[in-house]
Amino acid sequence: MEEIAREAGINRALLHYYFRSKEKMFDLIFEERMKEFFLGLAGIVNGPLSLDEKIRAIVRHDIDMISAQPDLPIFIMQELAQNPERMVGTAQRAGMNPGGVMKAFFSQVKTAVDEKKIRPIEGGQLLINVMSMSVYPFIAKPVIKLVQGMDDTQFDRMMERRKEEVAQFVIDALKP
Repeated sequence: MEEIAREAGINRALLHYYFRSKEKMFDLIFEERMKEFFLGLAGIVNGPLSLDEKIRAIVRHDIDMISAQPDLPIFIMQELAQNPERMVGTAQRAGMNPGGVMKAFFSQVKTAVDEKKIRPIEGGQLLINVMSMSVYPFIAKPVIKLVQGMDDTQFDRMMERRKEEVAQFVIDALKP
């Protein structure tokens, strides 16, 4: 708590006054980040975009959000390992039904498959592919930077290009 207060530029007593404990502060931060993530994703999935446009938008959403908060993937992975129900509960408190949102996306994928616009794929597999290709580089950032001899600026430029690269890769892989 001392370190957090110092980073925030406030004294520890004030931090304790507002949050009472690290756990309460953690809960608030976690809920804010998950709400931001889920509401952004729900807006994309529930919107009137074509499947290709949704893929592009999901990739941009994930990369932009993580670029702004690069520690988020590891933070979420740790939380998922300890308490997976928490993410669903957080999404529901934010006014989103994660199952319903996913069903809408899965339905759009199934329609595209049925109409032979894309090769056969389950919506869940597609979403996992899109999200993992967007998130993984941030998890592996230290290794990627080391192996490729990059600094933070170069990595950030690569992630900016990755928005189009991942989206196009997935769209091309879906072609019948």
